[in-house]
Amino acid sequence: MPTEFESMLFEEELASLDSLPEARRWTVERDKEVPLGITALIHSIKDPAELYLARLRWPDYFKPVSLKFLSRKTGSDTDPTAWPIVRGFRPTSFDTCVSYTLEGYTLHPEWSNSPSAAFPKIERPMQYALLKLQSEMDLYYERRWGT
Repeated sequence: MPTEFESMLFEEELASLDSLPEARRWTVERDKEVPLGITALIHSIKDPAELYLARLRWPDYFKPVSLKFLSRKTGSDTDPTAWPIVRGFRPTSFDTCVSYTLEGYTLHPEWSNSPSAAFPKIERPMQYALLKLQSEMDLYYERRWGT
C-alpha cells in the first residue's frame, strides 16, 4: 500500500504530465488495478504509426518501475507481439532488462551496488520512467517483435 506522500506525488505527476513536451506523443491513463500504476500508449519517432501499450507499476514509488507491454486487443501481458524490439527489452521473457525497471534489478541484483547502474534518487518517478522509456524507444527501436 502506498504512503500518503507517494499517493499525493503520483496524483500530482499524473495531473502535470501535459506540461512535458514529450507528452504530446502519449496517451496516459490510470491503471485501475493498482494504486501506483498507469498505462501509456507510446510510439517511437522511427515509426509513429506503430503504437505500443506500456504498463508501468510502482510497488514503491521511489524505486524502479515494473514495465510490461500489453496487447492492445486483449490486454494480455504475455503476448510477445505486443512488445517492441528495443535494447534490453525481452519480448519472449516478458521483461525489460534495463536499469530503470524492477525487472532489470531483479535479473541483476548487483546493479544496486554499482555506481554506474544503481537506481538514482529522483523527485518525479513517473516523469523519469516515461522519459526514459520514450528515449529508449526513440534511440533503440527496431520493429515490433514477430514482424
